[in-house]
Amino acid sequence: MNAASFKPLFINSHTGRDYWEKEKNIELIRIADRIQEKENIKIFHETHRKHFLFSTLTAKQYFNILPDLKITIDLSHWTCVSETMLEDQKEILELGIKRAEHIHARVGFEEGPQVSDPRAKEWEVYLEIFTGWWQRIVDKFKNEQREYLTITPEFGPVPYTQTIPFSNKPVSDFFEINCWMKDYLKKTLVC
Repeated sequence: MNAASFKPLFINSHTGRDYWEKEKNIELIRIADRIQEKENIKIFHETHRKHFLFSTLTAKQYFNILPDLKITIDLSHWTCVSETMLEDQKEILELGIKRAEHIHARVGFEEGPQVSDPRAKEWEVYLEIFTGWWQRIVDKFKNEQREYLTITPEFGPVPYTQTIPFSNKPVSDFFEINCWMKDYLKKTLVC
């Protein structure tokens, strides 16, 4: 309720926990639904490790139970948790794209939620895969004739970013990367 008092476009929620019983997580979602209605604010539930939409399989189960559930999609967590680039999970990827209302633009990989620097040649294929997914969400919004789509470049500092051993110094500048990602998205996504 405190967040709603600032009258934001929406609230991004790290809802529930991955180890809680489904009923407890659903109870929190229902509370969020009541707040949305009372405060006239949209609440999106993020696909994030540790929370209730942490994996593709779990998300699919909640999507089946909650047909109106809207999400902030951060596909880097799904790639990390599943240790795949979701090539074997196209159905749930489609469901996630259909429910996406906000994008967290971070590039992950099979072993982590964040590549060291998406500008680096060794991460080029990953950037292309994520860009393709994000473009599909943009296309969905265009087809639905939506007024706008919000995207947050979301590369984080230490400990999200890798560090040089024995120094705890980041291997890249997360602020610089986020600025680059903003410009990259503006230049690359076809709106």
